Amino acid sequence: MRVVKPSFQREGASSASAGPPEELVSASSLCSVPAAAASEAQEEALLAHHGRTFHFAARFLPGELRPSFVTLYAFFRTLDDLVDERRPEEEPRAIAEELRAWRAWFLADRQGTAPREPLGSRLTQVVERYGVPGTLFLDFLEGLHWDLWPREFASFSRLRAYCYRVAGTVGLALAHVLGATSGGALAAAEGLGIAMQLTNILRDVGGDLRKGRLYLPLEDLARFGLSRSHLLQLLDTGQGPDAAFRDLMRYEVTRTHLCYAQSLPGVWLLPPDRRLPILLAGRLYRRILHAIEQHDYDVLRARAHTTLTEKLREAMLALTLDRLWRRGEQLGAFGLEVSLEDEP
Repeated sequence: MRVVKPSFQREGASSASAGPPEELVSASSLCSVPAAAASEAQEEALLAHHGRTFHFAARFLPGELRPSFVTLYAFFRTLDDLVDERRPEEEPRAIAEELRAWRAWFLADRQGTAPREPLGSRLTQVVERYGVPGTLFLDFLEGLHWDLWPREFASFSRLRAYCYRVAGTVGLALAHVLGATSGGALAAAEGLGIAMQLTNILRDVGGDLRKGRLYLPLEDLARFGLSRSHLLQLLDTGQGPDAAFRDLMRYEVTRTHLCYAQSLPGVWLLPPDRRLPILLAGRLYRRILHAIEQHDYDVLRARAHTTLTEKLREAMLALTLDRLWRRGEQLGAFGLEVSLEDEP
């Protein structure tokens, strides 16, 4: 097949007036992507790669809200990965310096250039458009400082305080974008963020131990006669959970289920066209707890997750619940307990 090279010379024009030779035309000038569009594409790719559950649920957001949702996620995820995914050779102090730079930027009311651009500029647009409180970002940064130098949590109240900083703040920021600013809606958003973070902690017990981290409250370990060294022994020998560890995990999973039961009903306080993605995200995350239970609490040798089939089934059920609510059915917490069990 003969490939014909396109010509940019106008018909009837002389070669002298045809402009620069074709080989001098910059490829970037012909195929350039606006900076804003490129940044938006990068944020979307980040959500698709790292936040599969949120990426799936965000498909149901109203079109005008999705870019702001994605930008918020990109900010929180980028900084979280800066701490969580750092290479062994990376100095925590260098990362702490960037976190301090972000803190200074927020304290200066986002004046000047952010530590990362265009992320900072896009985040400012979201914050100003939806009135997201700056204190949420400061609290989030404090939580990342806690993560930078891993610590143990003596009690569940201390763990919950950490979960508020790294996840409850995220729920509250997203609530502002979604237009949910009543006291009940904000409390539910914070609670749902905390429930999701607790879920991540429970599914990642094995992986976190390998990184030298333990988030489970020490008072809970003591309650079941366990210690950090015992968990490391279970991990190193590859034997998986013993009876005491299963009892501990059953206790933690039950408490996290309660967090979902208390916070998910708040989804009905959202504007009608914005309920579905949050309902779906919450239910999908809660299914991770079911996966942990179904695998007999073995989070030392495997990481619980939801399958595409489960995501699709949950999407159908969430859509049904949303339609019932719109028709005037008072579903409340009971309706959120409905599940689609796998067929035998």
